Amino acid sequence: MGDFQARSVELLGSFRIESPVAEAFELFSPLGETRWVPGWSPELLHPPAATWERGLVFRTREERGEAIWVVTQLDREGHAVEYHRVEAGRYVARVAVRCAPRGEQETDVQVAYTFVGLSETGNAEIAFMTPEAYEQKMERWKVWITGHLRLRPPSASGGRRLGGGGPRASRPARGAARRPSARDGARRGSRSRS
Repeated sequence: MGDFQARSVELLGSFRIESPVAEAFELFSPLGETRWVPGWSPELLHPPAATWERGLVFRTREERGEAIWVVTQLDREGHAVEYHRVEAGRYVARVAVRCAPRGEQETDVQVAYTFVGLSETGNAEIAFMTPEAYEQKMERWKVWITGHLRLRPPSASGGRRLGGGGPRASRPARGAARRPSARDGARRGSRSRS
């Protein structure tokens, strides 16, 4: 297959959100991310009727085509998940998210991405994935999640607006607040999202 040498990069980031850990963790499921990631619309493929379990395969539409995702690890009690994402002809990515309680009402979120190029095109994209760009991505994620949590109705816990409720939580009314769009640089792409 020639002299191709895959380039790789590992990027680590973290942020804190105001939400109990169990509720925060659900925001990193394929369907949970629809609540805060602009344009995120996963198509759950297999197994039938599964929404978040180890082995789940789903597809997303990305700026430059399609991505296939597989949930490779899921530890609900430990609040940790790992995905592998393949964008054919570009790269494969390992995405690991771990949530840890910070008291009862806050959660520390750690996100690690590892990219491996599958082509010269993928290698070229990876060359631009810098720690500084990744830090900006983590800040965007925090802003999007915080915006989602603030739009939620007050919870039963003393009227504070928390991140809770899991998958059944209510959503803000359509048009209640403007969410970031791709034009705002809010594309999650290489999950800058890319």
